[in-house]
Amino acid sequence: MKDIFDKCKLGDLELNSRIIRTGLWQTQTMREVYEKYENIAKSGVGLIITELISLYPKDKFSEYSIKSNYPQFMIEAKKLAEISHSHNVPILGQIEFIKYDRGIDRDIDVNDLTLEDIRQIQQDMIVVAQKLKLAGFDGIQLALGNNFFLSKFINPYFNQRSDDYGGNTFNRMRLVLELIKVMKTNLNFHIGCKVNAFDGRKGGIDARESIEICKLLEKVGIDSVQVTKPLSPLYFTKDANENELIEFSQDLIQHINVPVILGGGFNDMKHMNEVINNTDIEFLSMYRPFVAEENFLEKWKDDGEGISRCKMCNNCYRTKTSTCYHY
Repeated sequence: MKDIFDKCKLGDLELNSRIIRTGLWQTQTMREVYEKYENIAKSGVGLIITELISLYPKDKFSEYSIKSNYPQFMIEAKKLAEISHSHNVPILGQIEFIKYDRGIDRDIDVNDLTLEDIRQIQQDMIVVAQKLKLAGFDGIQLALGNNFFLSKFINPYFNQRSDDYGGNTFNRMRLVLELIKVMKTNLNFHIGCKVNAFDGRKGGIDARESIEICKLLEKVGIDSVQVTKPLSPLYFTKDANENELIEFSQDLIQHINVPVILGGGFNDMKHMNEVINNTDIEFLSMYRPFVAEENFLEKWKDDGEGISRCKMCNNCYRTKTSTCYHY
C-alpha cells in the first residue's frame, strides 16, 4: 500500500515523500524566506518548487516574484539550494513571465513577436536556467500552464500566427521545444513543465491536445509534468470537483513515460492516500497549505493523519502575498 510519505524517485530526483511543494508569490524578506524554506524542507516534503522567478524586471508580477535580474539573485538562490539540500530535498526554480517588452514597445502580443523576439526569449530563459544551475539547483520548471506568456503562445485561442510558430500543435510548441532541446543538451539537470489539463475557452486547448503537447515535451526530454488548470488556484476551492483533473492525469499517465504530478487543492492526508492508492497517480502538489503552515507535514507524519488548517480562501492568491490572511 502506497503512502504519501514513501521515499521514491521523480525521474532522476530522490524524494523523501510524494508531496511536492509548489510556490507562487514572494513578498517576504529574504531572512523570512530562508526560515520558511528551512521549515518546509525539514517537514517531510519530497520536492520544493520555488515561487515564480520573474524573467523580466518590469513584468506584471515581478513585484511579487523572485527577481532573476536582482544583483543578489545568485547569492540568494545558492542559499535556497543549500537549505533544501541540507535536508536532502531537491529544489526546482519555476521560471516564466507574463508580458514581453521590446524596449519602448511594451506588452508585445504573441502574434506580434518577431523571430528575433523569439530567440531573445529563448536566450533569456536559458540564461536564468544557467544561473540556477550554477547556484546549485537541481533543475527548473517551465510554467506552461495557468495564463503565463508561454501558455498563451502554445494556445490556439491566442496564437493566430501564420509562420512556423503558429497553426498546428507542433508549430505552436516550437518555441518551447527548441528551448528545452537546447537546455537538455547543455544543462545536465531536471526540466519539468507545468501544463494546463485544458483551457476552458472555446477555441482553446482541450484535454486531447494537452496530452499531445505533453507527448511532444517528452520527445525533447522533459523529466516531469505538473498538471494544473488555467486560473489555479482560484478554481481550487473546498467544493471544487477534482475528478476532472484526476481523470485527465490518469489518461495522461497512459500516454507518456515521465512522472506526472497532480495539483488541485489537496489538504487531507487520508484523502491524498486514497488518491494515490486508487489511481496510477504517484505525486501530489500543494501550495496554499504551506502558506498557512510551513511545517504541517511533520504533524501528519507523526500522527499518520491530518488536515491542513488552510481555509482555501485564496486571499494569498488574490492579494499576491506569500503569507496567510488568517494565520
